Amino acid sequence: MTTVSAAGEGSGLRTVLRHAAHAVAIGMSLFHIHAGIFGEAPALAYRPIHLALAFAVLLLTAASMRAPETGAKRWIGLAWDTAMLIAVLASTLFLVFDQTRISERMEYMTRLLTAERVLGALLLLVVLDVVRRSIGWPMVVITLVFLVYTQVGDSLPYPFWHRGYSIDRVIEQMYLTVDGIWTVPLAVTASYIFLFVLFGSLLVASGAGEFFTDLARALTGRIVGGPAKTAVVSSAFFSMLSGSSTANVVTTGSFTIPAMKRGGFSGSFAGGVEAVASTGGQIMPPIMGAAAFIMMETLGVPYGDIMIAAILPAIFYFATVFVMVDLEARRLNLRPAEDEEMPKVWPVLRSRGYLLVPVIFMVWALVSGYTPARAGVWAIGMLAAMIVIFDRRKGVRGLARIFADALINAPKLIAPITAACAVGGIIVGVVSMTGLGYRMATIIIETSHGILPLALALTMVVAVIMGMGMPTSAVYVVLAVILAPAFVDFGVVPIAVHMFIFYYAVISNITPPLAVASFAAAAVGNADPWRTSMHAVRLGLPVFAIPYVFIYHPEFLAQGTIGEIAYVCLLMAIAIFAISVASIGWLKVPLSRATRAAALLFALLLLPSEHVGLIYQITILAGSFALFWLCYTLDLRRKAGAATARTASPHGRDPAS
Repeated sequence: MTTVSAAGEGSGLRTVLRHAAHAVAIGMSLFHIHAGIFGEAPALAYRPIHLALAFAVLLLTAASMRAPETGAKRWIGLAWDTAMLIAVLASTLFLVFDQTRISERMEYMTRLLTAERVLGALLLLVVLDVVRRSIGWPMVVITLVFLVYTQVGDSLPYPFWHRGYSIDRVIEQMYLTVDGIWTVPLAVTASYIFLFVLFGSLLVASGAGEFFTDLARALTGRIVGGPAKTAVVSSAFFSMLSGSSTANVVTTGSFTIPAMKRGGFSGSFAGGVEAVASTGGQIMPPIMGAAAFIMMETLGVPYGDIMIAAILPAIFYFATVFVMVDLEARRLNLRPAEDEEMPKVWPVLRSRGYLLVPVIFMVWALVSGYTPARAGVWAIGMLAAMIVIFDRRKGVRGLARIFADALINAPKLIAPITAACAVGGIIVGVVSMTGLGYRMATIIIETSHGILPLALALTMVVAVIMGMGMPTSAVYVVLAVILAPAFVDFGVVPIAVHMFIFYYAVISNITPPLAVASFAAAAVGNADPWRTSMHAVRLGLPVFAIPYVFIYHPEFLAQGTIGEIAYVCLLMAIAIFAISVASIGWLKVPLSRATRAAALLFALLLLPSEHVGLIYQITILAGSFALFWLCYTLDLRRKAGAATARTASPHGRDPAS
């Protein structure tokens, strides 16, 4: 009887907590829609409210998951969740209700009140705890190292030395100014990112995921390697909804990976295709994830400029995977599907094409110079109108369910991003307070001996390693503050440096040993995680070269004339095809190792780099291509000779065997 009662009590408590989390989530969504329409409150009120609501949703959801547990662990966990919830509400509401006095105080001159000291310390504790829950211990450890650095810097040698700061000074910077927790990353999350996440949630709830999948199947399902190409195209479409590699893998991979396996691809290769294609969701406009919006604020440019700069690399990214899949399908001699039930383009567009209208409108608004907040609100409103007008078959209750699901899911998705941006703000605050960013520039230049490629390689390694245990937005925030300034002394275009860091933070999702997207794809496809990761790396091999082109030829980021952009794109297209051929090892015939090596050499020499003499460039390219053509010709003759021998043999085998 006791057990039953305890179970019933836990179930009832879980229901209450879950409903409370949903209520807070709906309130948070409505709060941001109101702010997007009528304008935001002052920064030290609006941003704390956003953080409090996001953390409340996360903590209430966590508490609801503990409720069915039994024993002391349950009550200790619930008590801790409650303490964290009270702490975040107290520390943020204090800022909201004491706005006048806080805005009038002299920063770093007025002594802290006891309440400010205590509540600021509590908020730092809550941020670290929420980060531990949603991101993991690595980010907590990194943040603690930075906080300890503020206390011991006066004991460290150059270039890490600083004069040292009191605990009060650190709390004031992080809690009472917009140069700590409330700085750019969290500001962007509260002002822009939430509205785009809400837009994506509304699209998903309205069935846009199925629409984009059917459209991708209609476009690619009847060609060679159709199931794998459907995965590439559907992931490109779905990226407009989530901007998350793991979300893409779980959503689209649940049907594309089994379809690829039925089409003749191995489970690990299918998982690798889905992992690479889904990872591209974070670099495909218009919704590129939190890091792209933070980049916008950091560089001080419109988001439309970020989208324009990202579009060509994103197209080449997905084109690369598409070509690799095509080569692999032809190598395996797979045939096009002849499924009569395969959807056709026009019926798909006719039935649900209205879902594209808000997306197209949002892109137009962003490129036209409207603020992301305004574009997001208008897109949400237009999508809501489209659903009401064209999806009346669901009825009033069905439409209410769509909107309720979107209003509830968006805050759940934004909570981990908010945590990452809050802790990123702490790191940014430490870096700006201690001057570490300027000294790190010196360290990079000295370590690389002023050699740009070496400095880029070091930055790439750091970004990939950090990205294995941290979200893309957190990696970007840290490296953009610490490492990006170093490349100014090299004369690199700022947007090229930031895109370089951004790309490698994204690519870390498919890089072993901790390839999050690859492991998720392996789980969906019931394949070996390590083999899936290796296939993902092989498929993404050409992509690893793309960011270097940003540095030497920013024309690839639409930073030049049409002629310059076209020239770089032509070189990139040829180079990427050559790398794809070398990686798959097939071009009409199986390629020998020598031919693959020659193709890779030609591609690397073809990739745009520092300007060299035209005659020299033509000479080395001609030589490398001649070497590849010679090896390829030998492969063709070897294949032809083997075919002739099989034909001559009465038993279909080589007589010499």
